[in-house]
Amino acid sequence: LRYALKTNNWNNYNATFWHTDGISPEMQSTLETLKEHHDEIKNTFNYPYSNGPLEGTNNKIKAIKRAGFGYKSFRKFRMRVLYTLHIKTKKVLITK
Repeated sequence: LRYALKTNNWNNYNATFWHTDGISPEMQSTLETLKEHHDEIKNTFNYPYSNGPLEGTNNKIKAIKRAGFGYKSFRKFRMRVLYTLHIKTKKVLITK
């Protein structure tokens, strides 16, 4: 299973579901979970897209929010997020 994921080989990944003799109950449970999400997993083999960068950005924003214990104004919070993410804007998007 790991080799199929590492080499991005869909046929090898599918073959793991047919050769289940002598596997542990924990691994059997894992394979059942993977079967439930079969179509979604197939998409990861077919398309190079990932939501990882977006999830990382959301995590950074949440960490800033937690560390600030609530900013007095949205403008200051926004400026902190833009500064942390190294985003430069030419004009102010929020005027208040």
